[in-house]
Amino acid sequence: MKNSALMLLLILSKLTFGQVNGVDTDAEESSDFIRTEFTDWKSRTYLSISSSFLIDYITSPLGYYNPRETQPNFKYSRAATQSSTASLYTLGFEARYNLLDIKENLAIALSAPVGFGFSNVFATSDDVRSGQGFGTIQIPVLARLYFGAGSTFFALDDFGINVGAGYEFNKLGVFNFSSEPQASGINKAWLMPAITGGVSFVRGISPVEVNLKYGFGPIQDQLIDGEGNRLTSKRTTRATSLKLSLVYPLN
Repeated sequence: MKNSALMLLLILSKLTFGQVNGVDTDAEESSDFIRTEFTDWKSRTYLSISSSFLIDYITSPLGYYNPRETQPNFKYSRAATQSSTASLYTLGFEARYNLLDIKENLAIALSAPVGFGFSNVFATSDDVRSGQGFGTIQIPVLARLYFGAGSTFFALDDFGINVGAGYEFNKLGVFNFSSEPQASGINKAWLMPAITGGVSFVRGISPVEVNLKYGFGPIQDQLIDGEGNRLTSKRTTRATSLKLSLVYPLN
């Protein structure tokens, strides 16, 4: 009787130990994606292309230039400049690196959605002078939080969202085909803060993202116009950008 009881106890202990081990093994296998090394770029790098139709607007900061650089006999040596563009189409390429895969549907990443816009440069208002040129380049670097679809390669959700913030580099009038001279202070590149938000949904076998990005510079007061004359009333402005994109994953 004593031997039978001891044998039964050993069998129950073995079954219980095996079940616990089985649960642990399953849990470990379900979380394999978390154990990828930070330098494992193949598991953490995401590449995408993006398209923006019509909804891509950029306005540069208010700046000043010296008209005498191109017109030596000009009355003033300081005048206001500010340019804007509205792209008919913007082609983009986005590289993203997941800094932390928290869960299969939750991640923190760093992304750089580079965009080239097909647009002409024009003066933001009648009170400023604009530079000449065609095309825009925009390079944001954004820290982003992803949840749901598209957050990691392991996510099985049909819907996802992401939000982020950072800084973006902008350059208007990349190509200047005019033979007229242009002052050095016009169409200068600049940096400004930017925020972004996106919604992802599964289309076919991969997620597609609808993304909205907004950039904004500090508020500026303008007191002189594009000819150097003093304005009758102060004008307030700032650098901005607004882009709505469709983003398609490549991997």
